[in-house]
Formats: sequence, structure tokens, C-alpha cells
Amino acid sequence: MHAEPVDRTPHLTLGEGPTWDAVAQRLYWIGIPDRRVQWLEPATGLQGARTLDTMPGTLAPYRDRQVVLATARGFELLDTEADPEAADTDADADPAPEQARTTLVAPVETDRPDRRMNDGKCDPYGRLLAGTMQLEEPRRPGSLYRLEPDGTVLPVLDGLAIPNGLAWPEPDRLWYIDTPTRRIDLFAYPEHGPVGPLIRSLDVSHLPGWPDGMTLDADGNLWVAFWDGAAVHCLSPAGRLLATVELPVPRVTSCAFGGADLDTLYVTTASSPDAAASGLLFSVRGAGGGRPAQPWAGLAPGR
Repeated sequence: MHAEPVDRTPHLTLGEGPTWDAVAQRLYWIGIPDRRVQWLEPATGLQGARTLDTMPGTLAPYRDRQVVLATARGFELLDTEADPEAADTDADADPAPEQARTTLVAPVETDRPDRRMNDGKCDPYGRLLAGTMQLEEPRRPGSLYRLEPDGTVLPVLDGLAIPNGLAWPEPDRLWYIDTPTRRIDLFAYPEHGPVGPLIRSLDVSHLPGWPDGMTLDADGNLWVAFWDGAAVHCLSPAGRLLATVELPVPRVTSCAFGGADLDTLYVTTASSPDAAASGLLFSVRGAGGGRPAQPWAGLAPGR
């Protein structure tokens, strides 16, 4: 399998959070310090972007080409069609897209300006989970929060350093990555209440780099991006290495299956001074098929 840079996508300082919206047939991803939301419609080649006035950590599809964001302020809604004059961004020239207006759904840790929200994903019930992390070292522990469909927010897991990839092999099980542990932990995932207890862990410290974002394929295997590892590794649920996709950049951040048949693996990366293609979006064919992303089952239309 070979990773190819996707045409015309911009170099981002820290590309993250790829998510496929099956309704819009659109791949979203973000630039965290770039304060950008990007999208690509592979069938037409259309690309677009919005700038924000805060750092996003992740996003999930919502409805009508709206997305729900986890940001430095909390959980927010963004209508990507709200500024139609900026909807088709020419990524070759890479101009700064017009600043978008967001709607705050629920604040998170507003008394902690030294933190922001990081990676996240919607669970099988349509609730968005995202963790908080310290901006500077030393890192004080953050928490994983869950945005309920009614807009309330609940903490569900504590003691996290750099909260990253999430994936649900079954509705009652959660794979989770707290990057500095160099493990992938499998937790029980009750429909209500906090995450846990811990069931077992996969030790990935033998692989180069640090585990970051991840996704599941249709067979339940984990595809894990490795920061400073220049690769995405595919692991069985038992931890056996099944495949490796090498990338020409060291800082590989996350991955998601997309395309009409969910048969393309999209990979986000971060900038690195010694890699010309760093910060680009990559695509991989031949990785198999993925699972559809769950949109946020949120507030009534018109909110």
C-alpha cells in the first residue's frame, strides 16, 4: 500500500481529525493551530475551508453540512455553507478563508485558558466525545467529556495526558489512546455513566513513534497513526501487526476511511522542517473498507 498526497490540499501546521460525512459525501479535517476546518468532496474535487477564532481539536458531522466542533471553548456548531462566497477555496494559492461564525453549544473548562480540547469522535449512540489537554509542559491531567444530544456535557474519563484516538468495536467497548502511555486501551463502555473499567491493553511501544489518532476497518482491525513514526500501522484486536503504510513525513496524526464505498484511507499529517510533504492530506488505496462515521445526534434543527 502506498500513500499519495491529495491534490491541492494545503500544508497545515497540525492537520488532524479526518472524518467522512456519508450524507454530504465529504471528508472533513482540521488544522489545530491553523484554526481551520477543511473539506474535500472526492467525487467532484471540490475543496473548501473556514477559519475560526479559536483552536479546534476535532469535529463530527451533524446535519445539512453543519459540523459540531470540540474547541478551546467547548463544543460548538459550524455551518460550512453559511458563507457561500468562500465555499470553494483554491488550495493552490491557499488564501486565508473568511472567518466563520460558530454557535456555542456547551462550554468546557472555561476557567482553564491553559487547556484546549483535542481528538474525539461520536459514539454509537451519536454522542460526541473529546478530551482536554494542557497546552504547555508540564501537563496536568485532562478529562474526556461527552456531549449529549440535548447539549449537556458529562466527564466520563479522567487522568489523561494527551487524549487521542477513539474507536468502538462494539457499542459496549471502547478502544482509547492516551498517547504518552504508548498503549491502546480497551474499556467497557456503558450506555450511561463513565467509561470503564479497563478490560485490557495493547502495548505498542515496540513500534517507532507515538500512537495518535485511529480508526477501525470493517473487520474490526485498528489502523493507528504514529506521530514521529512516519507510518500508519494496522493491528488486529489481539495486537498482531497486520500491515504498515509508510509515509514520507514523520508526524502522522490520524486516519479515517472515506469515499463513496469507504475504501480509501485518508491520513492527516503535521508539519516537519525536513519533509516537504509534511502537513498534507494523504490517501491510501487497498487498505480494505471502513465503517461509517456516526454523526452527532444533537439538537433540533434551527438551534
